Amino acid sequence: MASIKASLFGETWVSRARESKDPTSWVSDVMATLDTTGAVYLDSLRLWFDGFPLSAKQKQGLVARIESFKNQEHLGAVNELAWWTFLQRQQFNANPIATTNTSTPDFRVIASSEFFIEVSTLNISEQDQATIQVRDSIALDHSETLRRVLGKVTAEKLKQLSYATERKRPSVLVLFDYTTWSAFGTQFYRFLADFLLGKPLGFQSLPAELSALVYVERKVFNGHVAISRLRSATYYNPFAKYSLPLGTFTSLSEFWCQVVKTESVSPDDWVWL
Repeated sequence: MASIKASLFGETWVSRARESKDPTSWVSDVMATLDTTGAVYLDSLRLWFDGFPLSAKQKQGLVARIESFKNQEHLGAVNELAWWTFLQRQQFNANPIATTNTSTPDFRVIASSEFFIEVSTLNISEQDQATIQVRDSIALDHSETLRRVLGKVTAEKLKQLSYATERKRPSVLVLFDYTTWSAFGTQFYRFLADFLLGKPLGFQSLPAELSALVYVERKVFNGHVAISRLRSATYYNPFAKYSLPLGTFTSLSEFWCQVVKTESVSPDDWVWL
């Protein structure tokens, strides 16, 4: 029996991408710049994917999601790879958890302390997409983004968070923000800190299975992917069943206990992946 080989963006995929007629798909931008920044982006994803420590068979589903022309499927898979790359850059001892029939988080971190990580994405809302397509204006509404963040924690990702609690370990939810205003430097990370750790503490209304929430702003510069240190942050839940040690993610700003903040240990504005 021939061995299974997992690879990304082969000739067949490129041919299909060239024929795509959807101007709203991420593929459209990549194909328009395939000789320059588009190639850099695809090569970065290939490099991350090749180093992702799962078997070729286990990575087949990941291939389909990354190569998907649908933005939500593509971004969800890319963000998992991006966070894995971030963990490696920050020298965490971590392993991805292979997909099973049950709800499991994406990563298990072994050292310096053991905890589990689930990665998720806040995509642009259907309402905003429809508004943009008719070229109408969109109001800046942090409360709507906050509502969607809370939905991730309280409903959509609760099973993945509970996986860690059942093993008596901390659980972290990492949220990549791709909502309409995420790229405009609106300081949503501050708004989120005020809600979670201000008075009253928003964390008190969230599941105790959540040990920490990591909010991430990710951008692509000339095909290269980077995470903002200025507008990404970690928020530690003082009511968690199992606490994540303070200082776990020192390369990002950290918030705890009545909006106490520590700055990133790095002077650079971006973590390049």
